[in-house]
Amino acid sequence: MSQGDLSHGDIVSPLNRGLSNMLEDAIQVQPGVKVLVAYEDASLGWYDGELKNRVIEYCRHTLGVEVDSVEVGLPANTPSAPLEERLQAQTFDWVIFLARLGDQGRFDEDHDGPRKLMVYTRRVSQLESTFGTVSQAAMLSLKSVVDGLIAGAKTTTITCPYGTELTGGHNGEVSESDPNAEQGEGAASKDVAVVRFPAAVSTPVSAKAFSGQVVLRYGLTSTGSRVYDPPNLPIAEPVTAYVVNGRIDRFEGRDQDVQGVREHYERVASRFGIEPMIVDSWHQGLHPGTDASPDPADDLCLWGETLFTSPQYLHFHTCGEYPPGEICWMVEFPTLTLDGRKLYEDGRIRVDAFEEFISCFDQHPELRGLFGA
Repeated sequence: MSQGDLSHGDIVSPLNRGLSNMLEDAIQVQPGVKVLVAYEDASLGWYDGELKNRVIEYCRHTLGVEVDSVEVGLPANTPSAPLEERLQAQTFDWVIFLARLGDQGRFDEDHDGPRKLMVYTRRVSQLESTFGTVSQAAMLSLKSVVDGLIAGAKTTTITCPYGTELTGGHNGEVSESDPNAEQGEGAASKDVAVVRFPAAVSTPVSAKAFSGQVVLRYGLTSTGSRVYDPPNLPIAEPVTAYVVNGRIDRFEGRDQDVQGVREHYERVASRFGIEPMIVDSWHQGLHPGTDASPDPADDLCLWGETLFTSPQYLHFHTCGEYPPGEICWMVEFPTLTLDGRKLYEDGRIRVDAFEEFISCFDQHPELRGLFGA
């Protein structure tokens, strides 16, 4: 069936633009490719069932490829039995994760087997929005510019309106999480091994050379790496984390909140046998089209694992000397200053302030609309 034959609109519809962006631009699904869609049940509240149906339909009828599906359930610290059984029974080229399970082990090295696509457009409405329709190539180009500017800075300062102030100089030390990287100034931490759709966060930056304070307004969230209970810790009042060269020196705030934060770190570190007081790395959201509707007061995990792709948030990987660690810090409305020049200001990328964005926007004019440039 041709693309124009889809019953849900022609190729220029937002839905089909999003599906094409996901399946043809991000991972280039072509005839002869075998695809497995791994999904979690819509009743869990994260991915809607309609999205799964549309992805399968597009693969089968528009792209003409062999596609199967498997329900994988909740994230866990052991492999998903249904997924493993399906992978052992049949060979696939790609596994498309419409499930949080796909985010686990996202920094692990690739192993033998199918490649993985982790999808962050969790609802059809998100796929139809600019979050899903701005081309993957454009977002990767934007990411490359942001990564290059951060890596080239001699001094980097992270601040926010609520009191965060953290500064790092040249980082000549490569994060232990990236042992194969060349040593050099401003070294990045390890990036993800899966394909993310959309490409909406910068490459993690090692925090080993950073010192200062980070204000936590709502609490602690899981990084989605491994499963523990409870996965988050709400706090009643802000807690300030003091950091010295990538290590947490102390927490300050209301006694009850500080005690809760300390106990949470100790509990998670003990669960996995890791060093609790490590700030491994940080990175910045890139996509202004991120769904801003999740409320931390309603669901701290959904908020953290949705808004991390927004320029209005910068997040830290802590508790464990590897990305993404196990506990996440979310910094709202960050200002990221590189050698005295603001790359981000109050949660907005200053695309007008750096000439490096010019060629990126000339090559991908759709970015002008996304950023109002």
